[in-house]
Amino acid sequence: MAGIRPNSVLFTAILGVFAALPPLSIDLSAPTLPLLPAQLGTTETVAGLTLSLFMVGFALGQAVAGPWSDKRGRRPILMSGLSCFVCSGVACTLAPTGLVLAVARLVQGCGAGACAVIAFAIVQDLFEGDAARAKWSYVATVFAATPMMAPAAGSVLVSLFGWRSVHAVLALLGSLLLVITWLGVLESRSVRSASDRTNGAEVGRLHQDVPFLRIAAANALSYGVIFVYIAASPLVIIGELGYSSTVFAAVFACTALALTLGAWTNGHLSRRGIGPDALVTPAFISVIIATVALALAGLTRTTPGYIMLPLLMAVLFARGILAPNLQYLAIERGQERAGTASAAVGVSQLLSGAGASAVVAALLPAFGLNAVVVAMAALAIAALSVWRLADF
Repeated sequence: MAGIRPNSVLFTAILGVFAALPPLSIDLSAPTLPLLPAQLGTTETVAGLTLSLFMVGFALGQAVAGPWSDKRGRRPILMSGLSCFVCSGVACTLAPTGLVLAVARLVQGCGAGACAVIAFAIVQDLFEGDAARAKWSYVATVFAATPMMAPAAGSVLVSLFGWRSVHAVLALLGSLLLVITWLGVLESRSVRSASDRTNGAEVGRLHQDVPFLRIAAANALSYGVIFVYIAASPLVIIGELGYSSTVFAAVFACTALALTLGAWTNGHLSRRGIGPDALVTPAFISVIIATVALALAGLTRTTPGYIMLPLLMAVLFARGILAPNLQYLAIERGQERAGTASAAVGVSQLLSGAGASAVVAALLPAFGLNAVVVAMAALAIAALSVWRLADF
């Protein structure tokens, strides 16, 4: 069976959509959350649970699908993840109660997480060196572009067709991807080789690989920097600084664009043979300078918004460079366990983001903007410190 050429733009775009399914599912459905209590006769707690359980499913999907794909191959696990995503999307669309919707979102998160983790494992299977880092970057470009479009698209769907239309669109997207995968995405690794080489001892050695753990930790901490910004920005920009929701949307779009441009720039530099050592440390230093400047601005309250926005964009641009390099370096060490390594990287990012945002949320009532910007600076410094300890 002839498949889509791995070097093609179409193949890169497909992998990017696989990787973007989790944020797309979250951002597209975000405008529906305030409507759920009235529409389904449920409580705000249950409505919030639909998001929380999706995140739990996202983590579980990565943790299970990554190692399992090392044993059984990428394609069957990818097909299973997409099938799970489609069926749960239909269940969300037809959900009669808030509890049914919450459970369906849990399953949807599992399917989305499986697709995301396998997308990055496929890159590691098919590409090496600079070509792999470039492919990672272009996949990340598609992934990073999602936050710029999804919330607005979700709002349009809700206003025109109601909240159920969002989940119907997600189910249709999953169905389209399932057909494309069936027809054009071939197995990217030898199932027999994976079964022979991937066992408990191999996985154990991965978790004992100190350089892998340090790279993954540096990546997770740097992810925590932007997750804190994403989680707290509505409360700070609208609630504390008093800007309108339109200004907030513009700020969010600008920072998402910076992340996208950073990933694209890294792909361009990687294709020119510029290695990770020449990119990662300067990017980390840029993040530290920008976050420390933000922290000083927050503490002194003397810096206007039009200065803080470029600093935020600098942070996101640098993360666009950091993510493909750090994730590639970590998963490269997994070699025959690329699925397991990809899952470990993905789950560690979620844990870092969730932990950091929980701490900031607890401090936000007392310290406001200061809690956010100081936490971002501290995470950036910690990430660089861990990176410099990495023994290659």
